[in-house]
Amino acid sequence: MPTDERPSPPTDVDRVGREALRELADRDPETLRAASTYLADLADWKDRTDAAADERDESESGDDGDGDTCDGAPSSTDTADYPDGVPERASVSVDEIGGTEYRYYQWREGDEIRSKTVRR
Repeated sequence: MPTDERPSPPTDVDRVGREALRELADRDPETLRAASTYLADLADWKDRTDAAADERDESESGDDGDGDTCDGAPSSTDTADYPDGVPERASVSVDEIGGTEYRYYQWREGDEIRSKTVRR
């Protein structure tokens, strides 16, 4: 890059990130290098902690990634057939009462929590 051409900030940064980059843009090179080192270390740390959390969640749920739970039943995220009026973002619980299975859908609409129960 020519010495007279100033680098451009990334375009996929939110408003707060853009403000932080604008604030850093006028700092001295030593401060920028220190911030760069810190940000690279922070990104590496986030990658490690996110990966560890994903592994922990997977081991706690008993999910081996095939869409089935430990007992062979489809996981709640595997349900593609939502009844009318139930958004796909709804969480789904399957319960058995007296030998009959029910699906319990729950979701939020604004400040209200909505639900619907369907016999399977």
